[in-house]
Amino acid sequence: MGAPVPPPAQQIATAILPLPANLREGAGVRGFDRNLKLVILRLSRNGLLCTGLRPDAKEFDVRCYHESFWPLVDRVRELYRQDLKPDAVKRIIDAEVKSGKLKLPDHPTAGYRMEGPLKAYDAKSNTAGRAIESWQSIHFPYRTAAEIGLPEEGTVPRTFPYVMESGTFWAHVMIEHDPVPEK
Repeated sequence: MGAPVPPPAQQIATAILPLPANLREGAGVRGFDRNLKLVILRLSRNGLLCTGLRPDAKEFDVRCYHESFWPLVDRVRELYRQDLKPDAVKRIIDAEVKSGKLKLPDHPTAGYRMEGPLKAYDAKSNTAGRAIESWQSIHFPYRTAAEIGLPEEGTVPRTFPYVMESGTFWAHVMIEHDPVPEK
């Protein structure tokens, strides 16, 4: 059938890796069943929901967002799976938000993500190597960099917080940091 699906405990441990230790225990987790359908493995007690690593993934990619932000993330992913170009995805999402079909949170929300080469992740020790990038984001749809007093993407080194997608539904502060050190 394809890649074996790890047991729920392993999926949960991998999914919460991007989070600070004090947020991990309360985070909800979506993982995968044997048909590679998303399923809830653990309910959230702190408002955060993580989606784990797909068993058939070509790269390591795990993310956590506030529960209220996932409908947007899922819709964007769904449109990209239709092989739409980024500008088309943006137009569709923007229209769906403005029409009320897609609801966005009315408050800033946090995101946590780790992404990189699959070979840099060790499932046995549940650790990510130096090649896997880590970052956090603070999402505030339709706000601009100028409104919150931070620089826009491309105007400062990537080690400084900056705003990506200023003024759009995907507007967020990026907080990048050094890769996770190898153990």
